Amino acid sequence: MNPNRIIRSTAKGLTVMAVVTVGASCATRPREESPADRAEACAALKSIIAAAPNGFDAVKRSGESQHRLGVRWAAQGILPRTDCEVWKWGGGRNNYLCMWQKADAAVAERDFEQGKRVMGQCLGNQWSMVEKPAKAGRVAVYANPNTETRVSLRVFSDPRGYRTSWQTSLVVGNELKDLELPYPPAP
Repeated sequence: MNPNRIIRSTAKGLTVMAVVTVGASCATRPREESPADRAEACAALKSIIAAAPNGFDAVKRSGESQHRLGVRWAAQGILPRTDCEVWKWGGGRNNYLCMWQKADAAVAERDFEQGKRVMGQCLGNQWSMVEKPAKAGRVAVYANPNTETRVSLRVFSDPRGYRTSWQTSLVVGNELKDLELPYPPAP
């Protein structure tokens, strides 16, 4: 069944057509994650971790841009509703960074908890997670004794806009600096 219906109305010689979407209220509910989505997210995360020692070259996309703090590229994403980049900071340090779309506190917290579930399932028992309070939120850092690469997931309030919003971020890198700084520098 097509969820869209076309409604025609004629009034005073004018024909008005509207597309009505059945079940529009579903758009406000969070999308359930399917096993295929989870498998794709895990495969993407593992490829990103594997790309860390080589500066994430395998996940960089076009769009290299210079920034006063380094160079950045658009990058392959892992989870829905994220924008991802690779940063090469001054000093040669590289990080893979994803930011979820800005949201209210409840949505950002849900993204953080979902991200922790996905990371835990994908990374498995070889990785340990430590969660702690961070500046304006919380951070969960995943480590594996067999690699220098770390995975960091954060939820935080971002006061930089007209009004404070909440976001969730994911950072992968061999040297995770500034764990208290939850968001990347402005372009």
